[in-house]
Formats: sequence, structure tokens, C-alpha cells
Amino acid sequence: MLISALKYLNFRNIAEEDLAPSQGFNVFWGHNAQGKTNLLEGIYLLGTLKSFRSPRIEDLLRFETNRARLSAKITTGRVERHLSLLLETQGKKIELDGKTVRKATDVLGTLRPVLFSPEEVSLVKGPPGGRRDLIDRALLQADSSYLQRFNEFLRILRHRNQLLKEDAPERILTPWNESYLQAAARISADRYAYVEAIRPGLQKAYAHFAQNGECADLHYRAPSNGDFYDDIEKALQRSRSTEQRLGQTQVGPHRDDPGFTVDGRPLRIFGSQGQQRCFILAFKVSQIAHLEQQAGEPPVLLLDDITSELDARRKNYLFEFLRERRGQIFLTTTDPEALCREGLEPARFYHVKKGQLHHE
Repeated sequence: MLISALKYLNFRNIAEEDLAPSQGFNVFWGHNAQGKTNLLEGIYLLGTLKSFRSPRIEDLLRFETNRARLSAKITTGRVERHLSLLLETQGKKIELDGKTVRKATDVLGTLRPVLFSPEEVSLVKGPPGGRRDLIDRALLQADSSYLQRFNEFLRILRHRNQLLKEDAPERILTPWNESYLQAAARISADRYAYVEAIRPGLQKAYAHFAQNGECADLHYRAPSNGDFYDDIEKALQRSRSTEQRLGQTQVGPHRDDPGFTVDGRPLRIFGSQGQQRCFILAFKVSQIAHLEQQAGEPPVLLLDDITSELDARRKNYLFEFLRERRGQIFLTTTDPEALCREGLEPARFYHVKKGQLHHE
């Protein structure tokens, strides 16, 4: 997968920029708060239709403008696609090859960006929702149809919660219980299968990053008898009185907490900052390898100042991995000279200052 052209218009602090990126490394460098991360955010938005920084479209528009546009020319195999995203205060409009796209699932997978961000390290110790979201975003990259199943689960969950709040009679709640069980079991099975697929890669990558004999692992609750439906149904029965009292669904994939461990101990409780960084990097490396296996080509990588978070040994391993995979990579940094020493070839360097790019 290759981005051969990128265009930004009124996006964040970027008035207008056109890029013809390198097939290898593309380095956006400059002082902080100049717009480097905005450039990565634009690529991520095109691929996922979501920002990794803000859910509000208003935050993505340049000051005193009411619309922004992002577009890219993408080559997958021998097929060239043209992807465009119009951002307006009332919503998003997507075009693929000049035609309006009505459903997100029809465009997801056209561009697959994998993001490395220092902020993701906080997910390890944060609330369970962050860890669930990390897995869901990775799963969606591998299987765009997951979005439809996940949205259907959320729709049923919201409706069931409303019925619980209204203290609806059992005859009304029963059919929604069945719909909920089916949707919840599908999401749990999807997540479990994905985690099992990337676990070996994560364990191997963490061992390389840590170099100290520690063993990392990623767990998602397995079904006790091979059937998530039965497990969730029994848990719902046990929580019935609590649900009636609180007016909220108490069990299901929206409550799961994926286990991130090192040497069998939960990282969220016992993990050091270094162990957390290693774990997130190992997760991303295993995600990349899985995507390459699934799609037959590497995804586009986005590294947002990640090198500043790593010591020299871990940084060397990361760049060794990146050079070996021969994919397209976009990086941000405040220290371009340090990246030059890594021998990034082929590479293009862009100096970013006040939202403007200077190709060097």
C-alpha cells in the first residue's frame, strides 16, 4: 500500500499543502505546536474516518473556516484509488474514485494506517475502555466489516438500557435480551479471535524490545465452554436485580477488560513506564505483521514523536524492524539529525513551521 499524493485544505493550522511522499520514510520535523501531528492526523482520518485526537469536527477545521478537505492517491497492488474526505460542521462526506460513499464500510480498508503515538502508552494504565478501544481499532483495520457488527451491538445495547431505565415488563425486554446476546457474543468472539491471532507476535516483539527475559502477554476472556452466548446469558441472569436497580446493562463486551501482562502481572498495576512503552510497541509490531499477512502488503505507518520516548537500544530495534519491512512510513520529530543517523533510505524531510511545509 502506497500513498503517492496527499492534499490538505483548511485542516487544523494547515491552509493548503500538496505532498508527493517518498515510498519509504517521510519525516515531518520542527518545533512543537507547528502542525507536525496534524499531518499524521489527516492521513489517519482518511484511513479510519476518525481522528485519534478529537471527536469534534469543529476542532479539525482551520480557524475561521467552515470546511476542510483531505485527499489522497493510493496504490494497492496495481490498482490506483482516489480517496477524498470533506469535513463540515454538519458532518463528513466521503468520495472514492469521484463517487460519493454512503457507508463507511464501503471505504474502510482503502487506506490502512497504523499509528504509533506516545499518548497510547497511557491506555495501559487507564480505564478499561482505552484498552478495548486499542483492540477494536486494530481489529477494524484487519476486518472492516467489524464496524457494522460493532455499531449494531451498540444500537441494541442503547435500546436495552433504555428499556431497563423505563422498567419495561419482561415480555418487552425478552426479545431485546435475545438480540443483545447474539450481538454481544459476536463482538466477544471477534475480539477473542483477533487477540489470539496477534498474541505470538506480541510476545516475540516484546522479548526483542525488552531484552531482559521478561514475558509479555495479551489476554481476552475465553468462553468457558466454547460459547460466548452461554457465558453472557448466565452472567445476565446473575446480574438481573442489579440491572433493574441501576437501569443499565452490567455484562457484555462493553464491560470487558483485556489483560495486558508482563510475567503474569497486570501492567496497569505493576508496570513501569518502560514496560508500558515496550508493550504498546510490541502490540503495534504484531498488528503490522498480522495486517501484512491478511492484506498481502504492509500498511502505512504513522509514528508521532515515538522516538523521543525510547532509549537508544529500543530505538535501534524499532528502526531495524521498520527498515526490514520496506513499507511507507510517516514520522514526526523535533530532532531530524537523530533520524538522519538511523540511515533512513529512501527518505524525504519536510520542515514544518506554522502549518507550512518546506521540502528539504
